Amino acid sequence: MNEQISRAESSQGANVAFGEAAKWQSWLDVEAALALSQAELGIIPRDAGPNIAEKAKLDTIGVPRLKVKIQQTMAPVYALSECLAEACGPDGDYVHWGATTQNIVETGRLLVLKQIQAEILQRLDSALRQLCNMATEHAGTIMVGRTNRQNALPITFGFKVAGWIDELLRVRQQLLELEPRLFQLRFGGAVGGFHSLGAEGLALSSALADRLQLYPSLVPNRTSTDPLIEYVTRLSMIGVCCSRLSDELYLLMTEEIAEVQEMLEDKVVGSSTMPHKVNPKYIVELSSLALQLRAKGAAAFSVPSPSHEGDTVTNRLLGLLVEESCRLSLSTIQALNSTLTRISPDVSRMRANYQGSREMMATESLMMALAPSIGRGAAHDRVHALVAEAKCSGRALVEVLNADKLIVEALGNEIIAKILGQDANAGQCETIVLMACSACEKVLAGNNDSSQ
Repeated sequence: MNEQISRAESSQGANVAFGEAAKWQSWLDVEAALALSQAELGIIPRDAGPNIAEKAKLDTIGVPRLKVKIQQTMAPVYALSECLAEACGPDGDYVHWGATTQNIVETGRLLVLKQIQAEILQRLDSALRQLCNMATEHAGTIMVGRTNRQNALPITFGFKVAGWIDELLRVRQQLLELEPRLFQLRFGGAVGGFHSLGAEGLALSSALADRLQLYPSLVPNRTSTDPLIEYVTRLSMIGVCCSRLSDELYLLMTEEIAEVQEMLEDKVVGSSTMPHKVNPKYIVELSSLALQLRAKGAAAFSVPSPSHEGDTVTNRLLGLLVEESCRLSLSTIQALNSTLTRISPDVSRMRANYQGSREMMATESLMMALAPSIGRGAAHDRVHALVAEAKCSGRALVEVLNADKLIVEALGNEIIAKILGQDANAGQCETIVLMACSACEKVLAGNNDSSQ
């Protein structure tokens, strides 16, 4: 796998969306919608709106001409409005009527972010489908559950995967929940008070929001940074989830555990000096991207507050951070999808690892069976002491238990043998897996009711 090519391809959509051509066209789309809304409300001549909207295309105004004007004026939106006005003839007098640069830039960015958001959700849904298939397939696959990196209780591999599904579903829900705050039109002129539009400003803002399929704002001020900061932090949560998932897989791939493998081509090389090594590839790439993405959350909270009624420095800093976070989000989720297609759980190894500590992992069940006779605390201490005895003496735990009069009298040899027997007590793991997959399938089918 060529990791650099993979990363470039996965963020290609963001590169196009945040490129100069897409940015300029998004501004033209806003200028077009503004002119049409103003024409309908009678703010500008009715014939001017459709003419301006028709001319609001990069091919019409001319990219070379626009670049020259931007270089001359060092004011991109002003340059674009001038080029558009020239293309519209006499109706050009009504281009950019009552608007200010930030109105156009921020609204254009929202149009771009709507495209990016749709792509992020699409890729996230693809990963969730893969995880659901994996969880369903391994709903009953017994493996060792571990806490503090020590063997704890039996679980199923599907149960572990269900935990990843649960996290990603929450992040998906958070991304959808913030849309009314993120995609909120803030159009109010130079400082947000509709000074150039007067009483017609509020009606225009509402009409423009409807036309662009954005949400109206209560106060269209220019210094509200919280929606974009919130968005970056929610995107960074994708990194948090993917980081945990990749870290778990990375640990499960260690040779001492070896319960998961990456399916790689025969000619893949792990080390330039150790021929026997085939190092993880996809998981390493995923982990690297996820860690970078989660760090963007901290960067978002470090963005300085804007001053007074407008601050270009903060706007540009936050805009760049949003672009970087969107690119990383697309790359990270694409890396997740690629990784999941390569993951191969080793069921036989999971079973072997479970068998290696099967008796010890049954001690909680043994304690709970003994507790009604002598109390839970006393049962815990008794079993703990017998486990220590078994480890110290090198004897099998079942042998030590069967030699303990208190436990034999309370439970009997048959119950002891059954508790420590071949069948793993995985609790309700399999049921939980099926519940998680069912909830995920409902979400992917379009039922986003979090109570389901």
